Order: sequence, then structure tokens, then C-alpha cells
Amino acid sequence: MVSSLQRWVVVLFLPLGFWFLLACNSDQANQKAGEERKSAPDAEAVLKDLNRRIAMNGSDATAYAERADWWLQRDRDLSVNTTDSGLAAAAEASPDQPREALRKAMADIKSALLLDTGNALFYCILGEIYTRIGLISEADDALRVAMARNPNLVRAYLRRGELALINRQYSVAFKYLNEALRRDKRLAEAYLLKGMAHLEQKDTTAARSAWLTAIEQDPRLYAAYLELGLREADPRLAHRYFSNVLEIRPGHAEALYARAMLLQGQGYPDSARQDYRALLQLNKSHRDALFNLAYLDLLEQKYDPALQGFDRVMALSAGDLPALANRGLCYEMMGRQAEASADYRECLRLQKGYPQALQGLNRLK
Repeated sequence: MVSSLQRWVVVLFLPLGFWFLLACNSDQANQKAGEERKSAPDAEAVLKDLNRRIAMNGSDATAYAERADWWLQRDRDLSVNTTDSGLAAAAEASPDQPREALRKAMADIKSALLLDTGNALFYCILGEIYTRIGLISEADDALRVAMARNPNLVRAYLRRGELALINRQYSVAFKYLNEALRRDKRLAEAYLLKGMAHLEQKDTTAARSAWLTAIEQDPRLYAAYLELGLREADPRLAHRYFSNVLEIRPGHAEALYARAMLLQGQGYPDSARQDYRALLQLNKSHRDALFNLAYLDLLEQKYDPALQGFDRVMALSAGDLPALANRGLCYEMMGRQAEASADYRECLRLQKGYPQALQGLNRLK
């Protein structure tokens, strides 16, 4: 799985005494979230309006910059609705092959800067695009220019703090994030990033405190709910946090998978299946969803659908050892010993000493 540092989402911890309040207010918060989504401007309508403004006035630098920001947000959205085995459209960006949304964002911000070379915000947006592409030195240069143009541009301090965190320069990260908060004490993302810096330094108490502050400043900060759920020992609360993420961001792939795994582990296979199937609606080749659905069928002795599921996983990768070994187990439980033995032996050919295969062959003797 992608690490928390890589995907830039962090956890929230609520201290004792606040747990009950959050649980009781969840339905109200979910209702409010739904109302806010209904009243939010349609993203595609915003893009159409920006396209119209640029078509009418090709010298509108602000419109180019706003459209660059729009594409930047689109890239973030694509990254949210995927996992390691997720959508090709949200594959990792690189300096040589940036994602389409980032290419469009870069083209637009360069157009904006050609029209207005003195706008600090434009350089800040450029720095953010460079960051997402992975051009860290170029990003830092752009953000330095932004801060020189406008020493009070909060967004530039926030992004330089993020860059320092990427580079694991924690004291530098805290310096810039604190500078951002000095200018805007309600800046939720700054607390989020401070929490991540504390986490990277193994100070979970400070991290949780920072994340609590972040969620207080922005109750719709779904990334905090996600990280809280991933670290919560109480399955009831973890389920609530994952559900909060999905209420705010329907189709959030990682939250769907995490909730499905939680439900599966707690003995609610039908509910887990619903989330795995929702993941497959997002990405029909989601390996883990396919595997876990097949495994649930195997546990319930639904052998034919289990075989079909493991076959689908094997179609994605013929060398998938867990799928191959569990397909062998499925054959074994069906009494098809020759096929079970063949799968176990193939596992051992691919990886000598693979435990599940050795155990299976021993049972077949």
C-alpha cells in the first residue's frame, strides 16, 4: 500500500471525552455534508466558465491561473479515487510522464505567467504543480519566488512546509507551517501536515493533537477521518470514520477498501462484499477486491464462484501466489486433488518453500 507520507493524507485522533460527541453527531454531520455537496458549484460548470472567459479574452491571466488550479484539483481527485491497483488515469506522475491533468495545469500556469510575471500566486501554483510531478528543486525555486513577491502569501508557506516534509526536513517543515499558521491560525491543512511531520518522527501524541486541531478547523477534512479509521483499534469507531470519508467523498477507493476489510474481519461478509463490489465499479481490475470476494466465497464453501474469482486474479497476474495457493485450496476442498496438487506445485516452482503450498501437498499425501 502507498504510505501515508506518499499520499499526503493524515490521521485525526479524538481524545477521551470527545469520542461520544463525535459518534452522536455523526448523522447530523453527514446530513450537513450532503447539503453542502448539493449546494457546491458543479466542477464541470466551473471549467466551462473558465474556458469561456479565456475564449473571450486570451489576455486574462487570472483565468488561466484559475484553470491551472482547477486541473490541479482534478489531479488530486483522481489520486483520491484509486489505490495501488487502481485507475490507470491516476498512475504515479513523473517528470518525464506527468498525468494529463498536470500537463494541462502546467500549460495554463505558464500562459498566466507569460501575461503577468509579477503575480505571487501564479508562482505558488507553479510550485504545487512541480511538487506533484516530482520536480522538487524546481518547486522550491518557484515557491521562493512566490514568497519574495508576496511575503504574506499563506499558501506559499504551506506548500514550502509540504516540500520540506517530503524531503524529511522536519524542523524546516515546522518553521514554514508555523509561519503559515501565524498568518492564518485556522488553516486546517497546516495542522494536518504538522501532524504528519510528528508521525514521521514517531511522536504519535503530538501528531494526534495536531490532527484534532485540524478537524476542529475543518470538520469536512475527510483525509483526517481516513487516517483515524486506519489507526483506530475500536472497530465501531473505525467504521464510522470510514463512513464519514465516504459521505464526504463518495467513491474514495482507500476508504472503501479499508471499510470492507474491517467488515470482513468483524464477520460481516455481506456488507464487506458491497464495498468490494463498489471498488470494482471504480476499477474492474482491483486485485485485492477480486481476491477478497473469492476468499469470502471459499470460506462459505461457494466453490464455483471462488474458483472464478481466483481465476480473475490469476488473469491479472499469473504469478499471484496467494491466488494460486487459494485456488489450490479450493480444488482440494472440492475433492479435485490433481488440480489442487498442480496449483500447489506451481506455487513451489515460483517460490521454493511457499508455506501454504507445502501444507497443501502434505495434506494430499
